[in-house]
Amino acid sequence: MQVFKTFAAAALLFCASFLLLPSFSASAAPQEPEAKATTAAEPSTPVVTADETVYDADTGRYHLTGNVTVTNGDRVTTMDDAQVSATNLEIWGEGSVTLNKGGEAFFTADAVYLEGFAPATTLFGRVRFERPGLVIRAESATCEWSAGTATFHGHVICIESGKETVASTLVYDFESGSVQQYS
Repeated sequence: MQVFKTFAAAALLFCASFLLLPSFSASAAPQEPEAKATTAAEPSTPVVTADETVYDADTGRYHLTGNVTVTNGDRVTTMDDAQVSATNLEIWGEGSVTLNKGGEAFFTADAVYLEGFAPATTLFGRVRFERPGLVIRAESATCEWSAGTATFHGHVICIESGKETVASTLVYDFESGSVQQYS
């Protein structure tokens, strides 16, 4: 009888925890993002989908597998596997990571960290950024969406219009579509 009461209390607490979560979706069926315009000062709430979602009450995290997609405004990040914090919506993903902005192929990497409610994305491992006439490869990259820049770190190779530049750090500006600085 005590085991049943403990199980019932745990199940009730688990179900009630969903009422306290921020607006977050982790379902098998893809959902359309809300059609609300946002600004850098007011980031949109990410919509997260996957083939399979499992909640771990011990860690307070969701484990998502298969066709994981995070949509935040005009940015769509895909990966094979992810862990999502239920409290602050930090997302750690890995496996075949792609990041598209505005429907254009943008980044590929081995792993990604999305700061949920903050306008930033960090990519790790064999990062590749590609635009017409430009390819940048690095060990990692941090995209500051509110600033409109991506900073590439570690063994950066930039090939722009056939000219190769090697650097340890490089900053790319999305608005102007150009490399701003490197060192």
